[in-house]
Parts: sequence; C-alpha cells; structure tokens
Amino acid sequence: MAPTSPPTFRRRRLGGALRRMREEHGLTQQEVADRIGYRIDRVSRIETGRTKVDVPALRAMLDVYGVDDLALRAAMEDMARNVSQRGWWHSYASFLHLAFQDFLGLESDASELCLWESLLVPGLLQTEEYTRGLLAAGVGVVHSSSERIDKLVSVRLERQQVLEKANPLQLCTVIGEAALRNPIGDTGVMRRQLEHILHVSRLENAHIQILPLDCGAHLGLDGTFALFEFPDGGRLASLESLVNSFYLEDDESVQAYSHAFQQIRESALGEEETRRRLVELGRDLQDCE
Repeated sequence: MAPTSPPTFRRRRLGGALRRMREEHGLTQQEVADRIGYRIDRVSRIETGRTKVDVPALRAMLDVYGVDDLALRAAMEDMARNVSQRGWWHSYASFLHLAFQDFLGLESDASELCLWESLLVPGLLQTEEYTRGLLAAGVGVVHSSSERIDKLVSVRLERQQVLEKANPLQLCTVIGEAALRNPIGDTGVMRRQLEHILHVSRLENAHIQILPLDCGAHLGLDGTFALFEFPDGGRLASLESLVNSFYLEDDESVQAYSHAFQQIRESALGEEETRRRLVELGRDLQDCE
C-alpha cells in the first residue's frame, strides 16, 4: 500500500486536476483503478492529495483520460516530480505557518500571478526598508521579536527572485493609490519604494497599474486578492487575512475574482500613465525631504 500522509497544497492541486479529468470523461474511480491496475483506495488517495502519484502512474492516468497535449502532459509530469520537493522557504519553515508555506509554493509554481492590493505595496515589490517598517507595526501582536522580523524580511526579499528566474513569473498587479501615499517609514523610504516599483514596472514580465483614489465604486473595495495560473492550466484565487490564507479553486469563484480583477484594471491608470504617476509621487516626496 502506498504511504499516506497529510495532503500538501501541491498534492491537492495535482490530485484535484486528475479528479476533474476523470469526471469530465464520466469515469468512476473503480473504472480508472481497473484500467491502470491500481486499487480504488489508491486512486482515491491520489485525488485527495493524501499520497503522491509517480510519473508512470500519472502517464497511465493521462492516457486513460485521453490527454494528448504534450505541453500539458509535460507540465503535469513536472508537478508530479516536484510535488514533494523542498522549496527555498523550507529553511524558514520553523517560523512560517503552513498556509503561508503553501502560498510560497504556489507562487513559486505559478506561471502568472494577478494581484490586487488596496492599502499596501505588494510583497513582491517591496524594498527591504518598506518591509521592515511594515512588519515592525506587528511586534507584540503577530510578530514576537525583532529576530522574527529579520527572518520575515529575508523571506520576503527571497520571494522576489520569482520575477527574475529563468522562466520568470508573469506578474500583473494593480495597486491602490492610497498604498503609495500612506507613509511607511520616512519620506526617503517611500521615495525609494516608489523608485523600486518604477524599476520593476520596466521588466517585460511585470505589468503594474495604479488605481486612483477618485476611481469610484469597484469590486476591489471588498478586499485584496490574488489569482494564480499554472503551467498545467490550473487556476485558483487566494484571500489573505492577518494570520492566514484561504484558497478558492471552484470555477465559479475563480471566474468571479477574474472578472473583478479585470474591472479593477479597466478603472486603473495604464502602464505608461502609472509610470508617470510614480515619478510625480516620487518628486513630491523629494520636495518634502
């Protein structure tokens, strides 16, 4: 019997994709088990993420489901190989809650990430100074010590490598103008933060827009969120609270957040206009120094 362990989000995502393929073909777990020579309980554990699926078994299941898209097969095989691989964040695992470790794994695996942030500069765009000033506000509430803050700063900066790796993450983000006007640290910290966003906005894989303060009503007022897309075609929405992250994988929910993001983008400044606004905001701060 294959070993069973608590499901990681990566395993649940792969298992969920295989379950949806099976259901689309109108097959039962027993029928799949019979065709690939497995027990039904193993197919069930694979679909719920409680056991990993090796590449030969994955190939057999994809054959049963008639998947002949070579790019999709390759993406799912990579997922199967990497599902138990330790990410760079493992060395920080002792002080990162499991939900955030899941988030880092998804961020590392994603091919595209769409972010809406109303009141904060997104973590992938933060400078060290900004991050440190932001986290300092949580000492005694969600952060126990300055040592913990040092480690969290390191995590946040290391996360940003996804934007410059060999196959970089495609980042599309809308930032509320209030986030850029709310001073985290002194004016020098904010000016350098704006300069950093301007720098990242010039990367080919980064698309950054500012939502003006006077844009009126929009769906983003209900809260910030992230949308992940993966090489295998999977999608999910992420909602983050002060101490936890929540994921929505059903098509209806993901589609709703996708429409909300498009609405926010349409109300935001274009990318070139955003760059001009960043320069203007930076000059205003420079005049205050």
